[in-house]
Amino acid sequence: MARSRGTTISVKVPINWDAMTKRTRQRLRQIVGRDTRVIRALLGIIEQNENNLLTGRKKNKIHDGKLDELTLTAIKVRSGHGKRSTVPHDIKARFPRISTNELQECRQTAVSLYESYLALREKKGWNASRPTAVNTTRRIPRWVFIQRFKLEYTTSSVSRWWLGLRDSLDSVQEGRTIHDKLNIPLKVSPFHHNQLRRGEVKACQVFADRVGKWWVNIAVRVAIVEIPDTINPPAVLGIDLGIEKAACTSLVSPTKVRETRYFRQKDKVEIIRKYDRLVADLQRKATSQPNNAGVLRRLRQIRHKRENVACEYDRVLVRNLLNYIEELSEKYTVYVAIGRLKNIRNAARKGNFKGRGFRGMIHSWAFARITESLNHGLAQQGWSVSGKNTRFRVVPEAWTSIMCWKCGTKGTRPKQNYFLCPSCSHQTNADRNGAINIAGRLIMLTKLLHSVRGLGKWAISVQAGKRSRLKARKKKPSKGKSLLSKQELISSSGESAAVHFAQTSLFSFGDKTRESDNDPAVVKTVETLAVVGSDDSTQIQEKEARSSGGIPSQ
Repeated sequence: MARSRGTTISVKVPINWDAMTKRTRQRLRQIVGRDTRVIRALLGIIEQNENNLLTGRKKNKIHDGKLDELTLTAIKVRSGHGKRSTVPHDIKARFPRISTNELQECRQTAVSLYESYLALREKKGWNASRPTAVNTTRRIPRWVFIQRFKLEYTTSSVSRWWLGLRDSLDSVQEGRTIHDKLNIPLKVSPFHHNQLRRGEVKACQVFADRVGKWWVNIAVRVAIVEIPDTINPPAVLGIDLGIEKAACTSLVSPTKVRETRYFRQKDKVEIIRKYDRLVADLQRKATSQPNNAGVLRRLRQIRHKRENVACEYDRVLVRNLLNYIEELSEKYTVYVAIGRLKNIRNAARKGNFKGRGFRGMIHSWAFARITESLNHGLAQQGWSVSGKNTRFRVVPEAWTSIMCWKCGTKGTRPKQNYFLCPSCSHQTNADRNGAINIAGRLIMLTKLLHSVRGLGKWAISVQAGKRSRLKARKKKPSKGKSLLSKQELISSSGESAAVHFAQTSLFSFGDKTRESDNDPAVVKTVETLAVVGSDDSTQIQEKEARSSGGIPSQ
């Protein structure tokens, strides 16, 4: 059966713990505790036999059939298959109060956890923490699929919504085929109800958080509605993420840069800095007073405060971006590009002479969470976010904030939010300049946009995309050869003087203006590349560069 198209959302619903009887609470703890022990046992077996269980082209998947051969006996088998009366690790004999279907769900949960560890190990190496090495008493919830639970709506005065969960602790031992059911009351609000109505309920997960509060996490499969083809003109929205400014977006159309918008979160920066100062003060007190129990207790209380604040503000930012993209989709066929901040944390390592404040600022910047949330939100709106014809792409962000989007020359930033090009004298906000360059890289990487005739940044990006595509290539050793260009000192036929001069000059990439930035050949070439009407006037640009917010282009 083919896999259904759509995206999955999770609805986190609190359990009405006060409305549960003492026996129901005890049985729920027993079920989740039993599942935790089964999952931990399976994780240990997978780790012990990892070399035999790995499969796939990259050896990053667990073979389910081989895992069953290690953990489950098989007495009643189909013709052509051999029986297994004994196995090295008989999970069913070790945990007799679990049904076969529940055991399969625990196995799938354990396999998913270990495959996540394999992906993290591929990224971070052997320093990634193994699932079996986690020394905690917290329960590991299993995913319960729709055949083993049911959401029911009643008119009971205790609770309107109930979760009917399979309870096989007693029925398995008694040999019954119809198992008992544990009814758990839920606190379903109108928000939860609207989210559940968006699609089809597929699975659920019962767990307790750090403070001991019980929740039900419900997975809902939202079907993707095919967006009909429209005759709206194409446009690319470039998103440049920041810290002081949460995000800067620029809409690039085939004729000009249409508008720029800034998304600011001043309250977030102030609240996070307040918690940072508070944590620093408490840490100093804990160092000077190591036996002060009150200071340590206070540190534990605010341990997750800062993270919760950052997560909540990131959700608000993503929601504002999604609303803005939905608004633009009424006028344009929008393509969205966001910068990939790869290896940016390397610049904030200790010993790079950037300062402790800069290191803390960079390491606390959760840009990957914003990108993944935006990707998930666009998928819920029916966007194609993967494959060749994707309308959302994460592009390399290197040099986007310092290279002039009009002429391609490296500029200067006298201030953090001010960009000045020494070649064409273009001046604008640095974040705006980066957002336009990010949009241009998506145009260059998307073949569907190369057939659209345009001016300004659009035409430059299309020509760059036809000449060469950005590809990830392995670095080859130089073998003692010079890394300088072998190009001659004169321009060949069909070669721009500006391109030739930038390749042969190293001073143009300095931090300050040199003689090479004022070369007459460069200035003349840039003047011919600039297109009338492709951007705002000089006065508006200067005003926008000095202002705190963006203005739409006329």
